[in-house]
Amino acid sequence: MSRFSLNKFPDGPGVYALYEHGRALAVGAAPNLRQLAEEHLFAADGPSADLQEFVPHPERVTEISWWQHPAFADEGQRQAARWVAIEVLSPHVRPRFSLSKVGEAALQDPEFVKSMNQLFHGPPAASFVPQTLDALARSVYELKEKVAELERRLATKD
Repeated sequence: MSRFSLNKFPDGPGVYALYEHGRALAVGAAPNLRQLAEEHLFAADGPSADLQEFVPHPERVTEISWWQHPAFADEGQRQAARWVAIEVLSPHVRPRFSLSKVGEAALQDPEFVKSMNQLFHGPPAASFVPQTLDALARSVYELKEKVAELERRLATKD
């Protein structure tokens, strides 16, 4: 994945899901999604060991989606939201993690749980689709064909 792709990730908190062809593999939460992407997805030596523990085959990730909400600024509420997202998205990997007292209180609040359910049943704030080498090569080939066609059209207009 290209480091230029980091610009697609927001510089703030969020709950994210890693997908393989539309199926949720894992759900996580981060205080800074761009920093998470930089450290775990786009590191110079490839996906981090932490990511490989979280998702055994990170090369299979075909999409990364994330949701944002003002409540995610608080670590406890962000982790409680992650718990709701795990329930809604049913990822392949269901990590065990503990909640703080704030997180536990958030899960006891019916309004919080309702709003998080609505959030995760809706579309993500944004998504990123990593390009495979094969897809990039195909794109270059298609682009070369389009340029050649445009050059032919321009040549016939003269």
